[in-house]
Amino acid sequence: MMQPLLLLLAAYATAANAIDPINYFDATSLTSDEKEGYVSWLASSSSSADYPMHAFLPTANAEDGAAIFWSLHPEEKLVKFAIAVRATGWAGLGISQAGGMIGSDIVLFQSSNPDEVVDSYVVEEYDVPWVDDCPDWNLINATMTDDGWMIVEVSRFLDTNDSQDWPIVNDKELWSAPTRLIAAWGDSPSAMYHGQSNARGSVRLHAEPSFSSESAALGDVLEEQSNGLYFDVREDNHQIPARETQYHDVCKTFEELNIDQTGGITMIGVVPIISEETRQHIHHFTAYLQPNCDSPFPRSMIYIWAPGDEGWAMPEHVGFPLFHSENAQAIQLEIHYDNPTLIEGMVDSSGVRLYYSNEEREEKAAILELGDAFVGLAGQNINAGLTRYQFTCPGECSANVGSGSVTILNEYLHMHQNGVRMTNEVIRNDEVVRASSVDVYDFEQQGGFHVPQQPYEVLPGDGFRTTCYYRDGDKFGLDSDEEMCIAFVMYYPAKEFAGNPWMCPYGIGALERIGCEQELEFSDVASDDNLGRSFGTSNECAVDSLLPAPTQSPVTAAPTTSARPSVVIEPCVVCPDGSTADIDYVIPDSGGATCSIALAYIEATMDENTDSCTQVKEVESVCCPTLAANPCPFCSSGLTSTASSEVPGADGATCGDLVENANYLEEDSETCGFYELAEPFCCPTGDAVTPCPFCPDGITLDEDFVIPGAPNGETCGDLVEIARTSDGNGEICPQVQAAEIICCPSVEEVTTPPTTESLETPTVKPTSKSTPSPTASPELVTTGLVVTPCPFCPDGITLDEDFVIPGAPNGETCGDLVEIARTSDGNGEICPQVQA
Repeated sequence: MMQPLLLLLAAYATAANAIDPINYFDATSLTSDEKEGYVSWLASSSSSADYPMHAFLPTANAEDGAAIFWSLHPEEKLVKFAIAVRATGWAGLGISQAGGMIGSDIVLFQSSNPDEVVDSYVVEEYDVPWVDDCPDWNLINATMTDDGWMIVEVSRFLDTNDSQDWPIVNDKELWSAPTRLIAAWGDSPSAMYHGQSNARGSVRLHAEPSFSSESAALGDVLEEQSNGLYFDVREDNHQIPARETQYHDVCKTFEELNIDQTGGITMIGVVPIISEETRQHIHHFTAYLQPNCDSPFPRSMIYIWAPGDEGWAMPEHVGFPLFHSENAQAIQLEIHYDNPTLIEGMVDSSGVRLYYSNEEREEKAAILELGDAFVGLAGQNINAGLTRYQFTCPGECSANVGSGSVTILNEYLHMHQNGVRMTNEVIRNDEVVRASSVDVYDFEQQGGFHVPQQPYEVLPGDGFRTTCYYRDGDKFGLDSDEEMCIAFVMYYPAKEFAGNPWMCPYGIGALERIGCEQELEFSDVASDDNLGRSFGTSNECAVDSLLPAPTQSPVTAAPTTSARPSVVIEPCVVCPDGSTADIDYVIPDSGGATCSIALAYIEATMDENTDSCTQVKEVESVCCPTLAANPCPFCSSGLTSTASSEVPGADGATCGDLVENANYLEEDSETCGFYELAEPFCCPTGDAVTPCPFCPDGITLDEDFVIPGAPNGETCGDLVEIARTSDGNGEICPQVQAAEIICCPSVEEVTTPPTTESLETPTVKPTSKSTPSPTASPELVTTGLVVTPCPFCPDGITLDEDFVIPGAPNGETCGDLVEIARTSDGNGEICPQVQA
């Protein structure tokens, strides 16, 4: 159960104390005398008592605005509003789903009829509002002062159960969507076209006390909860090129951020940092957690920003783990710039501020992307008229990925300018058990629609159905005049599969076998009545237009941009002919990703002409190796061992694997040279004429003793067999003999310390088994047995000899160190390492 956010309320109080509504109009050119009517109303006992919460909605040019006051009355299930504007004729206040005029529930006061207000609404047209069939707003009082102020007080139920009104839901928590208010006013006796006299903003009606700036209050809350711990990932005076589109990456590693904490931290909230000078050119940005700045795979989304988003704070028991594993040591910000008019000389320093705690939180959060998350429909045409595209993520996906239920915190629904409605439903046993929607999608107001809702639970076996409706769409793609259909779902606890975040996109065939590939249905829609909207549908009252058509054309706002996920202009293609590795082959050091999943994910999320693409193409060497021009002549006369014989020290690779893999290795390659180590085992010609003299008196350690630092776990017994079939004058013999100081140390001689190169073993072609690496790990270097050995635990070890030393580079045990000390000079460089 979620705990009360006491710190949240305390921060609200801090923010509110710094705000005095008497200062709301200070940015205007009004004199003190011109504000007298407004100030007098504020000073009245009724205003301070009846409206403890307030906010200021500025106009687009910030030269004017509307002061909004409100109070909630839960027992009566009522809300009361007051709006104060500089006007003599009319004023309107609206609750908007997306933040603009369309899709809004509006109450209008007109001086031509001062004894009542009009309950009205707008669905999709930029036109005069329509009268609500069932009026729900009530006029409390209207004050019109001699110096040109209009203060209108109204009330209504929080939820009127009227399809032409929006319910007022609990918006207190900072991970939920705020309430979006609009206002307009004028001097004509009846409502007309408002021109620049309109304002909008986001507030939290249920926060007590209130604040005027959501972003400022959010910052206060996060400062309090994080004890002032945060870091920024942002551009540093980036020159935006004079071209229509640019994707630019900014990456910071854990070390670069200079965080005073060992191990991971927990992100508890985020606030965007947007340069005002370039705001209109920032289309969107996404933030990912990934292994490092040179290796972007695997990675998981932790934040997406689009115009209109001001950030969020997590519940007190939930957070995003950062820098908690080797696959999560960097944060990469991908910023998409739009510059359609090719303006030169613009410099941007936008980015994101991440607030964190040094303490782990009970639950780990993640983001699930649904619908056409990777724009698999790019290039596909959309029919004229109304159309519907429906993506279904089967229930087996949630059942197969992890275990247990998850809690959905919030959802962002995203289309482009031809989208008119969007839903995201949870399906359980073929029934809809939960539906989130934006009934009137407004591309011009919000890049991604943040659904007003409370957290809810999704069970294993539940499916998702994401549906997008378009009017006269062109085609799917990346540009704003092309279409998308994506739902971003923030949830906890985080789920993973094969080292990747839980995802269920359209068009990624590799995910089909775990049930996580979207199924698509699309069709034409006959009319608006078939869109499935509830808002604006007729009640049982006659519908009449509120006002005559305006003498001026309705205003049409300039389009804003919308968020995009990590879609690409030119896909990064790895293995263009597909993977030749087994379908279940796991790429080494990839966090468990298979070739099939990795290739699809890379192509869908990365651009060809980026450093990230160059880096990930290294997987071609294991996922789709090409035949060598001069193949490695490994066992050229054929195997004399069985093909299924496992090569000692090769992590389960067989002689047959090596024979096949040799076809992909050039004869002069370093790896081919390593293969010679396995020829005595896979194709021995009998004992060598002059065999390699390795431990001629026999090994003194157990034949299963693994040589410390051996890159693939070779044992003393393995080297005896290799030496028996190797030429004493060949290149392999010295490499094998380097291990004598371990397998058969002699008091009389000090041998050359083994090197990492001396213990190299072959790299094999990918199979369903793991692949040995041709690069050895760091190790404790040993010498031989000496007259004055290193004094290590002279009274004997008190732990079990198989106890693994924490942090030992190759998993050395206490017993290993006893043996190493016995063969190390007490005055040499090795002894202090062992004694540590």
